[in-house]
Amino acid sequence: MSKFLSVHGVRIYSVLAALVPALLILWPNVPWEAIVATSAALLGVGVAAATHEDTKTSNALAAPADLD
Repeated sequence: MSKFLSVHGVRIYSVLAALVPALLILWPNVPWEAIVATSAALLGVGVAAATHEDTKTSNALAAPADLD
């Protein structure tokens, strides 16, 4: 499961972030506290996902090239 999250983490995050406005359309009477908490959680997950992707990119750039 952690391998799946490592590979597809940003995709999962973007699906969750896209669902928030859709859910607000379906349920317009959601308390504003829930919206703020969800937005804060999505921002935190977004930072973690970006950091993970940056680490993967840095590791790929630091790896020696296979010229075979």
